[in-house]
Amino acid sequence: MKKKKKTWLWIIIVALVVAAAAFAVYKSKTKDTRVVVTVETAAQRRLVATVSASGTVEPVEEVKVSAEIPGRIVDLTVKEGQRVEKGQFLVQLDPETYNAALESAASALRSARSQKQKSEADLGRVRELVEKGGHSQADLDAAVATAEMSAAQLDQALAEEKRARENLAKTRINAPMSGWVSRLNKELGELTLGSQFQEDVILVIAELSQMQVRAEVDENDIVGVKLGDSAAVEIDAFPDTLFTGRVVEIAQSASQASLASETQARSYDVKVAVVDSIAGIRPGMSATVDIATDFRDDVLSVSLQCVAVRDKEHGKTVEIKEDEEKKSSREVAAQVRAGSADTSAFDRSAVQEGVFIFAADSAVWKPVKTGLSSDRHIEIIEGIADGDSVISGPYRVLARDLVQGMKIKLREEPKMAGKPQAR
Repeated sequence: MKKKKKTWLWIIIVALVVAAAAFAVYKSKTKDTRVVVTVETAAQRRLVATVSASGTVEPVEEVKVSAEIPGRIVDLTVKEGQRVEKGQFLVQLDPETYNAALESAASALRSARSQKQKSEADLGRVRELVEKGGHSQADLDAAVATAEMSAAQLDQALAEEKRARENLAKTRINAPMSGWVSRLNKELGELTLGSQFQEDVILVIAELSQMQVRAEVDENDIVGVKLGDSAAVEIDAFPDTLFTGRVVEIAQSASQASLASETQARSYDVKVAVVDSIAGIRPGMSATVDIATDFRDDVLSVSLQCVAVRDKEHGKTVEIKEDEEKKSSREVAAQVRAGSADTSAFDRSAVQEGVFIFAADSAVWKPVKTGLSSDRHIEIIEGIADGDSVISGPYRVLARDLVQGMKIKLREEPKMAGKPQAR
């Protein structure tokens, strides 16, 4: 009896194993192997091409106030952050040395005037005596030379006295413009070197009601920037807020900072005036500008990630190596459009840009011709039509895995939980 029960137990176990194996085979044959994708609709949009650059906020009008002569500060009438008016007295340098120099120059001037008067009188007497035969022509020539030398010495003394007077006046420094003292570099009792040696800024006056951003624009983007272009300005100190700006100045040569490095990409200074009045804005704040360089109204477009690059003949993903890192086909597409792709890595004539259309349950490759691109969308000039369902993701599937004819299905959107019913 026990033997019969044991036999039945083994039969049941074997049957369960066989059933499980059969079920696994059935599931593998009926498993949905389609690739899950997301789609978007090609539509008419307004596209704005922008150039982004980072920079620093600075006043439109700013003056660095320095002493023209060396000296010690004996009076400082302003503080940082104070408002000053044009012509207002700011700094007094110690005038003692320059007073003494003026007195010495004035004394030398008086002496030169007396010497000139004496030499002119002597010349007159010698000339009379020569006419009467009491002096020779040589005596007259010597008297003329002495008179001319005295005149030259008087001119020199006049110049020295004028220079000494001007230096004394330079010990008193007034405001060259109205504005705010944005920076104060010196304190009472400190020495100034004088601008004849090097720039030694005492203070900086700026008109803070008009501000601008000095941005560094990459050399590949500067060709599209024009005077008068509008810009969106984002200042780090004012997050989630965009201000209006306008390009008012474009440098004609690369910035000195980028020229200092041979390997660094060149950049050009672009000044963007901030049109909006911003309370609390300060010089030196970090900012980012998005300069609108071109636009298109009502053009067929798709998201940037929809456009990829494929091999024309085989439809395979195109990849290049740069610094040992692989580029996706989407990144290659951007390089192809910009003309910066490494042509030694692949034959550009053998690749094409395109998008994948969702058709029934298959991906259909459509070569396209692209145009203007914004920060999110790109213009499609030809290749697809308004309303086409274009595959937009996932990123890896679209950029690397998707090929012509691949079986696909739409990603299901998560269902929203129902609202609890009121009792």
